[in-house]
Amino acid sequence: MEPIALTLGQLFDIEQRSRDINSMTDVKQLQEISKDLLLAWQQEIARSRAAASPHKK
Repeated sequence: MEPIALTLGQLFDIEQRSRDINSMTDVKQLQEISKDLLLAWQQEIARSRAAASPHKK
C-alpha cells in the first residue's frame, strides 16, 4: 500500500510546528502537546475505522 500523500499546506504546517516543538524547553508544555497528539492520533484512527465500516443502524 502506498503512503497517503500530504498536501503542500500540510507539509508546511508540519515543518512550522516541528520548529516550534524543537524550540520548546518547558517539559510541562511538551507533555501537554504529546497528550494532545496522542488523543488526535487515536481519534483519527477511530474516524478511519468508522469510515471504512458499513453504517450500523
